[in-house]
Amino acid sequence: MSRKPKDEYYRFFTVTDPRTHEKGHTEYKVSARFVSKRHPEDVKEVVVWRRFSELKKLHGELAYTHRNLFRKEEEFPSFPRAQVFGRFDEAVIEERRKATEAMLLFTTSIPALYNSPQLKDFFRGGEVTRPLDAPPLSTAGPLPPPLIPLPKRRASDCEPAEEEEGREAPTLPRTWAPT
Repeated sequence: MSRKPKDEYYRFFTVTDPRTHEKGHTEYKVSARFVSKRHPEDVKEVVVWRRFSELKKLHGELAYTHRNLFRKEEEFPSFPRAQVFGRFDEAVIEERRKATEAMLLFTTSIPALYNSPQLKDFFRGGEVTRPLDAPPLSTAGPLPPPLIPLPKRRASDCEPAEEEEGREAPTLPRTWAPT
């Protein structure tokens, strides 16, 4: 009897911040966020910067894997063609960004795609963070200001009281007598 492995994480992908590299190509910031289904506070994020040719290569590999799964009920998302002229136009960059995000989103519902070695290799070497972990106290810096403002202090609150000379403290008359 074989056990079907449980999907333990929710997967979220974003493609943001396209930038022109000094060598003359556009890079995209691709983020993968994994949130544990059992412990939602357990979050892991991997961020990589990839150029269009790497995104296109991943698309081809995942499309091939999807085709071999014989899943006819859903169509693998299309991807824009490479082009020499106009590749730095905002509309072209945005089309590529959206297509990459759609492709990655498509993989989240198919275990053979989101567990594929090609997708794992794509994110290999990326910056891994755990956004919900508290930083160590030594690097946390000073505490933030309190949420409730402290009352204003007057100068008279900080000075010692002056003693009066020559007078005794007043006494109160007794109204009851001990029995």
